[in-house]
Amino acid sequence: MKRRDAALLMAAALVSGGTVRAQAAFPNRTVKLINPFPAGSPVDVVARLLAQKLSEGWGQSVVVENKAGAGGTMGSEQVARSPADGYTLLVTSASSHVIAPSLRKAMPYDAVKDFIPISLVAHGPTAIVVHPSLPVKNLAEFVAYAKANPGKVAYASSGTGTILHLTGELFASKTGVDLLHVPYKGAVPASTDLIGGQVQAMFDSINNAMPHVRSGRLRALAVVTPNRSSLLPDVPTAIEQGFQGLEFPAWIGVFAPAGTPEEVINTLNKALLDAMNSSAIKAKLQVLGLEATPSTPKAMGEYAAKERAKWGPLIKATGIKAD
Repeated sequence: MKRRDAALLMAAALVSGGTVRAQAAFPNRTVKLINPFPAGSPVDVVARLLAQKLSEGWGQSVVVENKAGAGGTMGSEQVARSPADGYTLLVTSASSHVIAPSLRKAMPYDAVKDFIPISLVAHGPTAIVVHPSLPVKNLAEFVAYAKANPGKVAYASSGTGTILHLTGELFASKTGVDLLHVPYKGAVPASTDLIGGQVQAMFDSINNAMPHVRSGRLRALAVVTPNRSSLLPDVPTAIEQGFQGLEFPAWIGVFAPAGTPEEVINTLNKALLDAMNSSAIKAKLQVLGLEATPSTPKAMGEYAAKERAKWGPLIKATGIKAD
C-alpha cells in the first residue's frame, strides 16, 4: 500500500510539474493573429509587424490570417469561438468592438463578455481634407462655409457605419453643420472621387491622405488628434484652431477569447509591450502615420469602454444602420 501511495504521489508530482512546464513554455506552437479587415489595411499592416516581432522574441511561428467581412465581425466571431488558450488572438479596431455592436441588431458575439483585452498597440490620426477648389483654408472657414451651404458640402467615407463615416457625423454634431454623406466601398475609391472633385471633403486616415496632401491634390485643414502629426507637421490640430472636443484618433488593439488564463494574458501583454516599444516597430509605424501606444489589459478595457460611451449614443441619435 505504501509503495502504491508513493507511486501515486510521484505520478501527481510529474503531472503537476508537466503542467507548470507547459504553462511556462507558452507559446510552444504556432500563434495565429486574426485580422478581421482586408489585406493592406492599417490593422493588417500592424498585425504583420507584430507577427514578425513576436516570432523573433518567442522563437515560435506567428502567422496572420485575414478573415475580412461584415465590418470586422466575421474575423472577430472566429476568435470569440476559438479555444481560450492564447494561440488565437484578434488584432482589431473600433469597427468590430465599438461600432458594430451599436450598428447591428444581431451580433454573433458580445464585444465585452466574449473577449479579454490584452493591449492597445497603436493610434492613428485622422485628417480633415478637402478638394482645393473649396474656398476654405482652415477649419473655421470650412465650418462657416458648411453652415452657409447646408446639405451641399458632400463628404466621402469608406462606407456607411465605418469610422470615417462616424467621424464626419460626430464632427457635424459638435460644430452644428449639415453635411451630405456619400459612402464608398473603401477609403481608396472615396479619396479618388475627392481628388476628382465629385465630393468636397473627407475625414480620412492620415496615411491614406498624406501623399495627396503633399502633392497638392488635396488640402488638409486639420488633424483631429491631441497633437500634430509628424507626417504633416504644418497641419494644425482642431484644438489649436479653437475647436474643443474634436479628437477622434483611430486605434488598434489586441484581444483574446474570454476565459484565457491570466498568466497567458500577462505573457502576451509583456510580449506586446516589448514589441511595440522597439525602435524598429516605432519607426515603421511612423512612416504609416501611426504611433505605438501599448498599454496594460486594464487600460485597454477602460479605453474601449470610453469609446463605446462616445460612439454608441451618436449612432443611436443619428439612426445609422449597417449596410
